[in-house]
Amino acid sequence: MQAVMGYADRRSLRAGERIAFKVSCEGAATYTASIRRLMSPQAYPPPASPPFRALPVDSAADGTYPARVQEIPAGSYAIVPAGDAFAGLADFTLAAAIWPTLPGDGEQVVLGTWSPETGCGVALILDGEGRPALVLGRGAGTPRVVVELPHRLRARRWVWVAAAYDAARGTAVLVASPLERHQFDAGDTVSARSSGIAAPVHGDGPLTMAAAADCVSRGKRRTRLHFNGKIERPAVIAAALDPQACAELAAAGPCRPAHPRAVAEWDFSREQSGDRAVDMGPNGLHATLVNLPTRATIGSAWTGERHDWRAVPGEYAAIHFHDDDLADAGWDTDFVLDVPADWPSGCYAAHLVAGEAEFWVPFFVRPPRAQAGRTARAAFLVPTCTYAAYANFRSRVVGRWNELYHGRLTVLDGTDWLMQDYPALGSSTYDTHRDGSPVVYCSMLRPVTNFRPTGRIYKFCQDLLIVDWLDRAGFDCEVVTDDDLHAEGAEALAPYACILSASHPEYYTTAMLDGLETYLRRGGRFMYLGGNGFYWRTAFHPTLSGVVEVRRKGQGFLGPTSVPEGHFSLTGEVAGTWASVGRPPNLICGVGFVTQGFDACEGYRVLPASRDPRVAFIFAGVPDAVIGDFGMLQGGAAGYEIDRADPALGTPAHALVVAASAQHSNIYEVSASSFMDLVPSQDADAPQPLRADMVFFETPGGGAVFSVGSIAWCGSLAHGGYDNNVARITANVLRRFCDPAPFAMPD
Repeated sequence: MQAVMGYADRRSLRAGERIAFKVSCEGAATYTASIRRLMSPQAYPPPASPPFRALPVDSAADGTYPARVQEIPAGSYAIVPAGDAFAGLADFTLAAAIWPTLPGDGEQVVLGTWSPETGCGVALILDGEGRPALVLGRGAGTPRVVVELPHRLRARRWVWVAAAYDAARGTAVLVASPLERHQFDAGDTVSARSSGIAAPVHGDGPLTMAAAADCVSRGKRRTRLHFNGKIERPAVIAAALDPQACAELAAAGPCRPAHPRAVAEWDFSREQSGDRAVDMGPNGLHATLVNLPTRATIGSAWTGERHDWRAVPGEYAAIHFHDDDLADAGWDTDFVLDVPADWPSGCYAAHLVAGEAEFWVPFFVRPPRAQAGRTARAAFLVPTCTYAAYANFRSRVVGRWNELYHGRLTVLDGTDWLMQDYPALGSSTYDTHRDGSPVVYCSMLRPVTNFRPTGRIYKFCQDLLIVDWLDRAGFDCEVVTDDDLHAEGAEALAPYACILSASHPEYYTTAMLDGLETYLRRGGRFMYLGGNGFYWRTAFHPTLSGVVEVRRKGQGFLGPTSVPEGHFSLTGEVAGTWASVGRPPNLICGVGFVTQGFDACEGYRVLPASRDPRVAFIFAGVPDAVIGDFGMLQGGAAGYEIDRADPALGTPAHALVVAASAQHSNIYEVSASSFMDLVPSQDADAPQPLRADMVFFETPGGGAVFSVGSIAWCGSLAHGGYDNNVARITANVLRRFCDPAPFAMPD
């Protein structure tokens, strides 16, 4: 099979800075790379959509490169470097509370130093049938010794497991104590003993949790036998505890003091926002967490009374490990690009080609800091936070609901199928892990199949329709990304008179929302050209570029990705929708999400408020009674995901609803955000609840906001060669918003 994939170390940079590309290529001796400036997407054949424009640029990075396969190191675990504290053990006990999610799905290491490659070390494991077992290895060529309990563990039940070895007697004891009911068919604590066991050879490998460590290859640690499930309070004790002592240790709970004979005992309730597992023992053997296992998760002591892990850390003392976690593929760099200082701000990509296979790695170039806003009065705000939340959206390929929402068969191409051919690429926050638990962390530091200018017209591919329109309409516009807004706040937007949103700016961090609000309070102008914006509160990882955290708690039709934990591990903030934490999107753009449907889109009916002199500039040269009853996205400008005005949620009292959609199909009823949205208005002439509203309002300081409340809006810009009422309205607003003349607040 021929395949080429890649990613970059960043998504946003200024002209004059460097970006590094990491590539893996299979089935070819070489691949070619060329840098392109992206001006329009590869959508439908013209004239249904504009022609694909990925313009070559003069780049020193262009060329042919030797191909190599770079492995995807999926699977989370914790690791402690090798040391005398473990290697010198004679008598020992390995113990932990565990909540397995896939018992019986092959061998899974819970805790230990055993390496399948060298055959040395010891480990507490679940065997292939889901039974707790102790592995003792004496080195390559010597069969390992396995002592196991006769009882299989049940999935998603807390149990304390311990394995003790007495060197003098040559005996091993396995103990399992349920921490909740219905773990075993027979009784409570169960144990097994075996005699005549020769002492293991510890070797010089590290200690790992949730995986077994193999060799280091090209500077990268290889692991296997990953554990799926939660681990709490793992411990290595320099004594062979008897079953009674093991049971007493289990009963002491996750917040107990370290055992007097502890070599190491890790308290996962500490430093929840970091990548370190704190050792409470005397040796300070802190573990490093790899590939972002889920932190701030409920543990064996959870009472259900508190949902903030910071208030009761002992109830959130577990870490959930998955064999398909992936934070950073960690690939070596294949080539770098020093972006010339004179490159215009815009959307770019590295185009990788190997035979019939291709892959795109987009990135965004901002102007040098001193030149930002010098020539362009407007900036396009690229929703990289949303791109990250949807990265490798696997459910679009395998989800049972996908064709229901679209009202048609799913269409896939070769790049989509990479997720099936390479499952280690990971998933999005709309997917679940292999064990059925929700994905809460999502990364751009890996090949991302749905972040490209080709394929389905959605997200980045769709946002390029705005880029294409800006260029063809003659507007000079620079780019700013969510990464920049998060890092710099309002100062990232300050050089510009007007900010244009993308089609779907759904995911926002607190810093991003604060920055946009500050920009508007200072008199900035904002064009919200999308739908379902500012919806989910999100957290960016503080050090891993492009890694986001999303937690959905009890969120209706997104039930499979709902979690019981309501606070981010990275920041401690309350997670969920921005509306649920008191900052609905209506406060920013005057409209908020009501529903979605992907089968058909509609036009907007112009409303009486459109005749108000305050909005005369919007409709200049647009006499039509219906706006956007055309477009490449299912035939209309209003659809896919739609927002409406609602004074109860913060739409300003002086906002004008100048147009609204109507008569959406019953597919839109499936995902209504509220039951009351399904109840028609008693006034036959009033807009119905399931609608997209076009809204305008002024802001203090001379600014203003224009919102269309629809993802499909930009899909209508190119209709008729860009000569249509959607394009004219958008251009009218942008010209006025770039005009320095202040807007006046109405009386």
